[in-house]
Amino acid sequence: MGLGKTCQTIALFIYLTGRLNDEGPFLILCPLSVLSNWKEEIERFAPGLSCITYTGDKEERAHLQQDLKQKPHFHVLLTTYEICLKDTSFLKSFHWSILVVDEAHRLKNQTSLLHKTLSEFSVVFNLLLTGTPIQNSLQELYSLLSFVEPDVFSKEQVEDFVQRYQDIEQESESASELHKLLQPFLLRRVKADVATELPKKTEVVIYHGMSALQKKYYKAILMKDLDAFENEMAKKVKLQNVLSQLRKCVDHPYLFDGVEPEPFEIGEHLIEASGKLHLLDKLLAYLYSRGHRVLLFSQMTQMLDILQDYMDYRGYSYERVDGSVRGEERYLAIKNFGQQPIFIFLLSTRAGGVGMNLTAADTVIFVDSDFNPQNDLQAASRAHRIGQNKSVKVIRLIGRDTVEEIICRKATSKLQLTSTIIEGGHFTLGAQKPAADADFQLGEILKFGLDKLLSSEGSSIDEIDLESILGETKDGQWISGALPLAKEGSREQEEGKNHMYLFEGKDYSREPSKEDRKSFEQLVNLQKTLLEKTSQEGRLLRNKGSVLIPGLVERSTKRKQILSPEELEDRRQKRQEAVAKRKRLIEEKKRIKEKVEHKKKMAWWESNNYQSFCLPSEESESEDLEDGEHESSAQIDYEDSDSNSIKYVIGDVTHPQAGVEDAVIVQCIDDSGHWGRGGLFTALEKRSTEPRKIYELAGKMKDLSLGSVLLFPIDDKESRSKGQDLLALIVAQHRDRSNVLSGIKVAALEEGLKKIFLAAKKKKASVHLPRIGHATKGFNWYGTERLIRKYLAAKGIPTYIYYFPRNKSAIPHAQSSPSSSGQLVP
Repeated sequence: MGLGKTCQTIALFIYLTGRLNDEGPFLILCPLSVLSNWKEEIERFAPGLSCITYTGDKEERAHLQQDLKQKPHFHVLLTTYEICLKDTSFLKSFHWSILVVDEAHRLKNQTSLLHKTLSEFSVVFNLLLTGTPIQNSLQELYSLLSFVEPDVFSKEQVEDFVQRYQDIEQESESASELHKLLQPFLLRRVKADVATELPKKTEVVIYHGMSALQKKYYKAILMKDLDAFENEMAKKVKLQNVLSQLRKCVDHPYLFDGVEPEPFEIGEHLIEASGKLHLLDKLLAYLYSRGHRVLLFSQMTQMLDILQDYMDYRGYSYERVDGSVRGEERYLAIKNFGQQPIFIFLLSTRAGGVGMNLTAADTVIFVDSDFNPQNDLQAASRAHRIGQNKSVKVIRLIGRDTVEEIICRKATSKLQLTSTIIEGGHFTLGAQKPAADADFQLGEILKFGLDKLLSSEGSSIDEIDLESILGETKDGQWISGALPLAKEGSREQEEGKNHMYLFEGKDYSREPSKEDRKSFEQLVNLQKTLLEKTSQEGRLLRNKGSVLIPGLVERSTKRKQILSPEELEDRRQKRQEAVAKRKRLIEEKKRIKEKVEHKKKMAWWESNNYQSFCLPSEESESEDLEDGEHESSAQIDYEDSDSNSIKYVIGDVTHPQAGVEDAVIVQCIDDSGHWGRGGLFTALEKRSTEPRKIYELAGKMKDLSLGSVLLFPIDDKESRSKGQDLLALIVAQHRDRSNVLSGIKVAALEEGLKKIFLAAKKKKASVHLPRIGHATKGFNWYGTERLIRKYLAAKGIPTYIYYFPRNKSAIPHAQSSPSSSGQLVP
């Protein structure tokens, strides 16, 4: 976790190729989020090693496979787990010198498809890289060992292994035996050994109260499905769902549909509705005023959406990465955060918790905690790693007297297991006996803290003194040792010790108190009484799809007030106004998002020295027209008096029949970025090398969208004595991930023709098209011809449509359309 696993691996490659004359090849599997980092580090530390990045869609990978088969040798092949599973047969055809699996806890299940697939590869040496070899159990450790040395750790002996060492935390002899067993297979690096100059990391838990709205829904969620607590059948699944809903409630009640009040305007209500966000609001204001930079982690992408709205409302600068963000955008977000003074980086714990170097931040905040504490430790190491020159503060927000407390307590036992097995016998974990998984009954966990939490219906949000809790800060840096409650001990021990979950000496038991159970029973009895009452009245208010909130039932049983026609009309108007207002807000939010994404794309293009050949939109071009000029009256001064009709030509469109004017050749393409074969694609490549090069580069730079037009000259191989030939590529088709090509989309074609008109008008150029869609079954050529006439020929642009001759003896000639029926003169 930031201790140089990547660098050590590259050093191993250099040693093998330089000293042992082992030329590989070496295979590296890693998450998509760190693919570019691996590439950069190899180029940085081992420029002599040839490295190939094996990514892309199915067609692009097919081209790479052909190149790799023809290429005599390469040193390193870099790809992801997912692509490895897709192209197993190809990758299995190589004899790999070393297989490197980054974030190797992906192999913690020896029955998983990835584990089974990689076990079949021809490999001399396996190298697994992970900061968390054990996350939950001994089975996970054995899975890694069986992958590294299957002859010693056979898959059939996993139960014997677990049985032998299951009581390792109580038996020191078993611990010593296991440490000796692991020694030949495990190279462990801790921060205290390899990063002695690394600034200190301190961790703080801050508890927050709950708003009245949160308490109301917390109670309602518990009562939503009483069968989950009483019926043993399917009990676990139901209780897990209840637990998930309670966690959402502790985060923010707006995570539930229908809770946020209309007309859905962002305001202070967003903060006041959640005790967690109320605390976070104070905390971020404190950090912002003192010049700190923050990594903000959450388990839920929906919570990240709310936090993003909050950031926009407060005006804080931020970047965001979650599982939906593409690799290129992820890389750009990381780069922007490292190079620009951005205050906050929003991340999901799973997607943003591995492989990223975010040492520009000095504060890590966990909005909610992961069931697996190793994921949180991995996430915190994005900031506290080699390269960090500031002290790091890790802040965990926990809802007081809620399920969040008991989740953190459960995580302690998992950290203790790792420390006992891996840390070499350092059993300084305190006298606290770890709770076994079997002792954690979900039904009991959900009752935790109810007595205090529901003792009053009002808000339990309190104001706190952040400086006394967090410690002193100066010039944007945490002052080491300033935290009065911090415990002494090594930094590595702090990562695994239970001080994260023990606060101010208070031990949060794994079981609810008698008072909690009593409160729960009272709640259940009240709910049953309400249900019987409503059932007797002939109205069933409770069902699986809704939440019955005690205290609101009486209001729901009252007869609805009869409104007058004027009141009904007034209500209708208000609803329409609310809908319209919400639509405007959504559109405005969409515009802002598009503007931000466009800014990111421009920065990405600039970093890659990319210049787009796309024509501007019709609207932006229309602003350049002279006052009073409208495109419908646009005329171009040509000698041809019949400029408003389409000319039909038998010939090769790649060699346009033009005079002294510039000529624009038009071709329709898809948005995949992969150049086609045969037909006009091959003919254009014979004419010029530019089309394929420019089009494929535009695809890599995400510069191909339906309706866009790439325009550029193609006079590199052949040229006319007078006038210039240009190629206009209209993106009018879509190719999906399954490589299925759509038909020509008329709306995209129409938008492209509008742009070509404006470009041809400026250049006083003629336009030359093939018979678009001639090979497409069921294509509406008549409608397409009308579009070409409407946007080009009828506006004075000399327009030619080419029919390729079936025999080479055909003599190219031009002919105007003879009749409205569209019959062509051969």
